[in-house]
Amino acid sequence: MTPRTLRMALTGALLGVLATAPVHAATEVDRAAWRADLAALTQTLQDDYAHLAWMASPQSGVDLPALARAATRALDEAHDDAEAEQALRTFLAGFHDGHLALLDRQSTDAPGPMPTAVDPRALDAATGCAVLGVIEEGRQDYSLPLQTLPAYHADGGSADPALRSGVITLAHGGRVGLLRLHEFDALRYPGLCHRLWPRLRHADGVRTMRATLQEAWVAEIAATLRRFRQQAVDAVLVDVGTNPGGDDSGDTLARLFTDQPVRSATLQMSASGTGVDYLQEQFERLDDALTRHHPDARARPMLTQQRTAFAAALRAAQSPACDLSWVWQTQQDWSAQRCRRLVAAGTSGGPLADPAVDRLDDFLIAHRLDWAQDVRAHRGAWHGPVYLLIDGKTSSSAEMFAARLQDNGIARVVGTRSGGYGCGFMSAESPAELPNSHLRVRIPNCVRLRADGSDEVAGIVPDLAVGARAGESARARAQRVLDVIDLDLARY
Repeated sequence: MTPRTLRMALTGALLGVLATAPVHAATEVDRAAWRADLAALTQTLQDDYAHLAWMASPQSGVDLPALARAATRALDEAHDDAEAEQALRTFLAGFHDGHLALLDRQSTDAPGPMPTAVDPRALDAATGCAVLGVIEEGRQDYSLPLQTLPAYHADGGSADPALRSGVITLAHGGRVGLLRLHEFDALRYPGLCHRLWPRLRHADGVRTMRATLQEAWVAEIAATLRRFRQQAVDAVLVDVGTNPGGDDSGDTLARLFTDQPVRSATLQMSASGTGVDYLQEQFERLDDALTRHHPDARARPMLTQQRTAFAAALRAAQSPACDLSWVWQTQQDWSAQRCRRLVAAGTSGGPLADPAVDRLDDFLIAHRLDWAQDVRAHRGAWHGPVYLLIDGKTSSSAEMFAARLQDNGIARVVGTRSGGYGCGFMSAESPAELPNSHLRVRIPNCVRLRADGSDEVAGIVPDLAVGARAGESARARAQRVLDVIDLDLARY
């Protein structure tokens, strides 16, 4: 037998063996376990998810019964665990709530030891700011290339290049001051930290350092607005496109853009453990102000009223909850719902965001009631026409800012609908873990209501829509934004 004949014979024999060998099926997916995870997920949403009642209304544009049916069908048809996991991810994605998410599994290994604490005050500016939590994110441009358009002049007065500003002349001769806020968090403006470092390093601790940085950031924004007034611009355009959010400054900063009182959003918390944590924290802060800080005759009734309100909210949150299981079978109109599993929690600007608080002499007591006391010195830094540029990546605290400006008649909103994140977390939340897959669920615990009573998670709809067009450059769209503002300014 030749070598070639031998190879052919061996190959034929091997193929014969393979043809007669038993075929072992791939490991089957444990559908019962995944169905149990879906049941646990829907129950957790009923118990904890602050926006569930809104999502169950036709006003939300979300069809929860259809999502639940699709998830069940996808699990029934899943061929492996990856497909089953994707079914749950697709289910949550259908809510269109950027804060609601399925998180990866965590290792069960023991956590590593905590590193030794580092005191940033002993370091140079770059290293100290990094230890403080300041993020170096590189250049922060406008969300549209406004700076590349004719008649734009950069403003070099800011202490931080990330806090971009400039003035641009419109086609009909009007002048607009441009202010870029790329995030609502002072720790995202590193240039400011570097400039302040000689002062920050002498603070009495990290908390004071961060508070000082926050105050300086607000002061820089106010200074920019005052420069616009000195330059006699006709309007201000605030760019919060692609702004992912941040902290409560999304509420408080609205006061810089008007000399009129600003109404914060009605805040509601889920009747859940995390909701109770927030309510308890605010109750204790109010009680502390009443019992330890000697409020005067004007402050005492305000504190007493709010402490009573938060005590009632705590009782409501800890009472037997109503049943929201209907959300997977039908829809109910938002205004007609009797059960939402939400409790009153003051406002997005604190327990009592009211102009009367401004007249209190004791800052600590005033701040326990109204967090906007942080910006008291800068209110009304600008009080002319305001436009606000948003897009589909404007999210969370940036949406709160947009809602405050729009609902209070401070600004006309330009651009495209925002991301639809709404209120996320007013207290620390520990993601729930599904029993079989051990995937974790991040669940928002708060709701901010708009002036019309709707949930802010629906997104901010612009007053002046300027969407992208096929084949259009970013510069061309930026010019259209200015053209729309130019025409709208004629109403003033």
